[in-house]
Amino acid sequence: MVPFRFLVGLFVALVLWGLPHRTTIKAQEQHKTKVPVLDKITSGGPTHQQFNGIVRSIDLESEVLNVDAIKGNATEIFPIKKKIHVVTADGGKLKLTKLKPGTNVLVNYEQRGDHKTVTGIVVLAGGAVKKKIPPS
Repeated sequence: MVPFRFLVGLFVALVLWGLPHRTTIKAQEQHKTKVPVLDKITSGGPTHQQFNGIVRSIDLESEVLNVDAIKGNATEIFPIKKKIHVVTADGGKLKLTKLKPGTNVLVNYEQRGDHKTVTGIVVLAGGAVKKKIPPS
């Protein structure tokens, strides 16, 4: 017959041998599931932003719009497409060719990393662009 002391010792040895193995696997599983989820949340999609300023210059051939900030000395450069939606503050539609230096604008754009995509331009009151009034 196997002595009781030997069985207790064997049981304690098996428990101690299996304990570090289980905690190591559990810690590795927790680490693997937490890091990729955090990366997916922080790297997300594009952010929608707006920039309010005065048109400094517009180059339709190079498809570039330079806008000076209303406050501060910052100038933002936006890539533009010829079919971008340009509207007045009251909802009237304008062509991109009507934008002139000195026009007060609100540029709506999406930022993904270092790349900006202009989604629309709103011409605010007080700009250099005048809305044409049909003759009565």
